[in-house]
Amino acid sequence: MANFPTDNDPGAAVFGPRMLVFDSAYTYEILIHRKIEILVTGKGLNGYFNHIWTCHPVASLLVDETMAERFGRPQFYELAPSHTMIEGRIGRFAALRRFQNINFLLAQIDLFVVLWRLIGRERIDIVRSEDPHYNGLCAWLMSRLRRLPLMVGVWGNPGAVRKVTGRPLMPRIFRKVAVEEAVERFVLRRADQIIVQNANNGEFVTDCGVKDDRIAIFRLGNALHEDHFSVPESRTGGAEALAEFGITGHDTLAVLSRLEPLKLVDHVVSAVALLKQRGRPVTAILVGDGVGRDDLEELANRLEIADRIVFAGNRDQQWIARVVAHVSMVVSPLTGRALGEAALGGAPLVAYDIDWHGEIVETGKTGELVEYLNIEKLADAIERLLDNPDMARRYGDAVRDRAMAMLDPKTADRDQAALYDQLLGRKPLGSGQR
Repeated sequence: MANFPTDNDPGAAVFGPRMLVFDSAYTYEILIHRKIEILVTGKGLNGYFNHIWTCHPVASLLVDETMAERFGRPQFYELAPSHTMIEGRIGRFAALRRFQNINFLLAQIDLFVVLWRLIGRERIDIVRSEDPHYNGLCAWLMSRLRRLPLMVGVWGNPGAVRKVTGRPLMPRIFRKVAVEEAVERFVLRRADQIIVQNANNGEFVTDCGVKDDRIAIFRLGNALHEDHFSVPESRTGGAEALAEFGITGHDTLAVLSRLEPLKLVDHVVSAVALLKQRGRPVTAILVGDGVGRDDLEELANRLEIADRIVFAGNRDQQWIARVVAHVSMVVSPLTGRALGEAALGGAPLVAYDIDWHGEIVETGKTGELVEYLNIEKLADAIERLLDNPDMARRYGDAVRDRAMAMLDPKTADRDQAALYDQLLGRKPLGSGQR
């Protein structure tokens, strides 16, 4: 646990703005273990911000219910000299563990008091949320109470996902789809600025009743680890990493994804089974973890391809960058940042036509874009690339070029800084502007 940072970070702007971010994607421990600190530190825009505090309101949600760490007061961690992580607890007092709702409310009230005081003491200029759900509600409330501008990030298309699953994205908090949709509309319509990563996500925001002049598209190149920008041919150790799983000298596809039902990794497992039936066996290495792992293992056993599905678990960014450059292809049923990582690695890509996939994967030029939810066509596309290695190699080179232009970190930093300048320039009076 760290004390509040000072202004002595040589990489931060001495008189730059300060920001509070609500983001529950990863805990401090996971960020460090998987070496993905850039997901948080990248928001600093290479020194534009003096300091950023990132708050995970319910970080102890994944802690076992029997452990004391699930309860208590918010914890502060120094992620970098100009970046502090704040982790809220799922309950305030261990003695109240049986009264979950009351205990949760007490913990969140305690967190909000801490953040209220933090904003005043540190003279924070802007509040940002990384989604329009619970984080969005927290950010909206804090921004309005402190009269600060609110920015909301939308890094996907919740509506498209719900059409497939029929369930809320955050079922632990929003029990019904209608409630979740109402919260999205409430938060997005009240945000001063909304940022999205592609046109598809922007369409979701406009469908929520937001005007185009409050929506800006930004690529997330400044949120990717620097190893993904290295020349693929210079990345050594990929073959050795695969060999640790017994993968040597044969066709291998990779999937970079959380193992959750909404990510459709089961479609890749089913496609591998179809290819085996056609006499075209291929091994799939699944990089990631999640609540759907057991179901995927069961599916592989039922389809009699357990020997062709390798579960690599969560891996750090250096490992992923090395392996991506050495597999036959990367298959993307539904991915965000991972698709950019694969493209930067020069991997031939097969992807469903959903979300932003079509902006980077173009059939006949940079990969194979497949009809959404069509497993047989997914298998067809995989087989085409396996049977045409020269074509696959051309796709890999072309998608690398496209990704390098689309995801340039310096461009992302410059464009986002300009947006912040504009937003802070019309900041309400009395908001603590220095």
